[in-house]
Amino acid sequence: MPHDLMLRCEQRRQFMVSGEAQWRWMEVAVADAVGAAPGSIRCVHCHGAVRIHERQVEHGPQDHVEHRARQDAEFCKGGIDFGGEHRLSPRPIQ
Repeated sequence: MPHDLMLRCEQRRQFMVSGEAQWRWMEVAVADAVGAAPGSIRCVHCHGAVRIHERQVEHGPQDHVEHRARQDAEFCKGGIDFGGEHRLSPRPIQ
């Protein structure tokens, strides 16, 4: 079962600001980020790399993300292996 804090992620999206295209991180539901490139999504809490897991069967776990690096999962409050001390990823997705 996915951790409740991992049902949302940040996705890098392009916005027009004063006539200029700018890339910004935007918090979205995981279901809205399905199909996104791996480098364009990250954890909302630690900014580490995550992978998307889609619901496979109707009664299965809902769409969620999981950390790619175990170190991120251990030190992120959204990680399944969280040990109690939250910190940002040592290799954040910029």
